[in-house]
Amino acid sequence: MPDLEHATSGVAKRADYLRIPVTHSTEEESWLITYLDVITLLLVMFVVMLALSGGPSALTEETVTAAPQALEPVTAEPELAVTPEADESEAFAERAREALKVAGLSDDITVIPQQDGVRFRISNDILFGSGEAVLSAEGIRQLENLVPLLAESEYQITVAGHTDSVPIQTPRFPSNWELSSARAGSVVRLFENAGVPRHRLQAAGHADARPLYRNDTEQGRSRNRRVEIILEGAPLH
Repeated sequence: MPDLEHATSGVAKRADYLRIPVTHSTEEESWLITYLDVITLLLVMFVVMLALSGGPSALTEETVTAAPQALEPVTAEPELAVTPEADESEAFAERAREALKVAGLSDDITVIPQQDGVRFRISNDILFGSGEAVLSAEGIRQLENLVPLLAESEYQITVAGHTDSVPIQTPRFPSNWELSSARAGSVVRLFENAGVPRHRLQAAGHADARPLYRNDTEQGRSRNRRVEIILEGAPLH
């Protein structure tokens, strides 16, 4: 019976591959041939399905792509052109980063070199309480660490206050314009009292007119509430 012997040999090979112990088939055990064929087909089908799905990495990539870009910047920072002024700005920014790192403030104050100066960016949540324009103790400590950097430079200094888009209406601050201006003024007064020449200082309030991020998420609003200290150009005389 050559056909039966051939079938039995095939069963033995598939059983050995699938770790299924078998004995030599008889006519009564020939159902194992069909059983093992079904198991093999199922295994092949699962392998093909896994290959077509792209595996776990494809799922991860799809999930990341579908996530909302809540913290995507509204405007990108301009790149510096290669000029002597840009080199000077980058050198000053590097000194500022080192000084802030020593003071333990490198994570709280962002230093951004510009074409003709440097910009320091600080979160309002560190400097002020909600709806307030009085500097917190931590805010004073952070700003005082900037004073030596400001004093050694010859830049004109503009302190710009920014808020999120949530309206405010109090007896002192009828809108975010007054709040952002008052916060900028508080920082300017601290710098003046610390010895920075007043003719180099000016304050500006921008309310929510210049957002960095979208204001429709809490994370975006938190990033937009900030004070920026902008060093640029020559001092005013």
